[in-house]
Amino acid sequence: MSSHYLIFDFDGVIGDTWEVTIAAYLKNGSKPSREAAILGMNQYFSTLPQHTRLHTLTSEQLADQHQRAENFGKIVHKIGFDLFNDFVHKIESLPTPYKAIVSSGSQKYVLLALAKTNINPTHILAFEDHHSKEDKIETICTDWGVTPNDVYYFTDSLADAYELQDFISPEKLIGVAWGFCGREVLLKELKPEYILDTSYDIHRVL
Repeated sequence: MSSHYLIFDFDGVIGDTWEVTIAAYLKNGSKPSREAAILGMNQYFSTLPQHTRLHTLTSEQLADQHQRAENFGKIVHKIGFDLFNDFVHKIESLPTPYKAIVSSGSQKYVLLALAKTNINPTHILAFEDHHSKEDKIETICTDWGVTPNDVYYFTDSLADAYELQDFISPEKLIGVAWGFCGREVLLKELKPEYILDTSYDIHRVL
C-alpha cells in the first residue's frame, strides 16, 4: 500500500457539495432557478472543461474565471456543507504517505474543509493554483518523483475522465458513484470495475 500514489478530486468525492453548489448559484444570481442550476451543473460535469491545458481562453477570460471561482468559493464556504465521511475515514486509514487533492473548486472552501480531516495530503491544489488538472497533477508527480502513469486519480465526473483519459493510466482513473455524475453517467467512459460504489471498494482497485 505504501507504494500507491493517490490523488483525489474534492467536490463529489470528498466534499458533499451538490446542494451547496446549487445554493451558491442561486445566491450569486448566475442561475435563475434550481432547475437551471442543475442543468448547468450536469452539462459542466459531463463535458470537457474549457480550462484544460489546451484551453483557448484569453488571459483576460482566464483571470475572470479565477475571480469568479474565488467569489463562488466564498459563498460555498459561508453556506457550508458536509463531507462524505465514510470515504474520508477510509482515505485517512490508508497507510501510504502519498495523498493529494486536485480540484477545480476554490481554495476558499476546499482548504478549510480538508483542515477538518486527518487526510494530511502533501498537496492541496485548487483552481486558484492552476486552471489545468493536468498541470496540477504533473506538479505533484514531480514532487513525488513519479510519472502521471504511477498515480491513481479518483473523480466523480465525466469532465475529469475526458481531461485525463490520455494522461493517466486507464486502470488508475477511478470513478466514485456517490458524486455529481453518478454510476450510469460514468459508465460512458469508465469500465464498471473502475467505479467505486462504496468507500470500501477502494480496496478493490488498489
